[in-house]
Amino acid sequence: MSPQEYATAFRLLAASARHPQNIHQIVTERLLPKLPVRPTLLDVGAGAGTVAERLAPYFDSLTLLEPNPEQSARFHHEKAKVLPVSLERYESQERYDLIICSHVMYHVPVSEWSGFIDRLLGFVRPGGTCLMVMAAARGPTHAMCREFSDTLYFSEHVVAEVQRKQLPQETLATMSGFAANTAEEMETLCRFLVLEGCFTAEQLADMSPDAWSKLDARIRAHAERCRQPDGTYRLEQDEDVILIPR
Repeated sequence: MSPQEYATAFRLLAASARHPQNIHQIVTERLLPKLPVRPTLLDVGAGAGTVAERLAPYFDSLTLLEPNPEQSARFHHEKAKVLPVSLERYESQERYDLIICSHVMYHVPVSEWSGFIDRLLGFVRPGGTCLMVMAAARGPTHAMCREFSDTLYFSEHVVAEVQRKQLPQETLATMSGFAANTAEEMETLCRFLVLEGCFTAEQLADMSPDAWSKLDARIRAHAERCRQPDGTYRLEQDEDVILIPR
């Protein structure tokens, strides 16, 4: 994908994904009443800061970890500090009342999940919560991605790892999704989801021009099926929110 296509995909994800609203509802209705006065928040893989911005009124301070500075460049808040590092490179003695880790585990090798979860929980204060979000193995986005790969990882795999570690957890089913105004935008978004989620860099590099052409045609067909009666485009995505209390 070209830099312009990546920019379009990230713009659509930031503008239309509904997981920030879902997280906001769960935090305000279920978690905030249990948190202390002037709670603190750590957002791991914060992206454009959309989730942090929604939660900022309820927290005394926010720390955002986003290793890609281009994604977080436009986020500014008087309560927040944004650090261009991953969780693995973050060193601090501070502990937080709530940790958000939304749509990050796809980028962590499965062999490192156990240590990654331990590191997340190591930053949670006693009585606090780690909130993780992953796409679920159900719904339209899952069906599209499974057409291209059967080795993907979804929320059920994270839940299984948490259970294997004998940690308490609660899983909440939510609905998110993505919207676009044009077929071209939705095709770009579907291409991003498929190429980033279903193929390795090596697989893409080895793909022949004919294979690329067939792949593009399949992605285009998926994008067309997202057309709504009003002429806009929407792709629904089932997601699970995993709560791990400390």
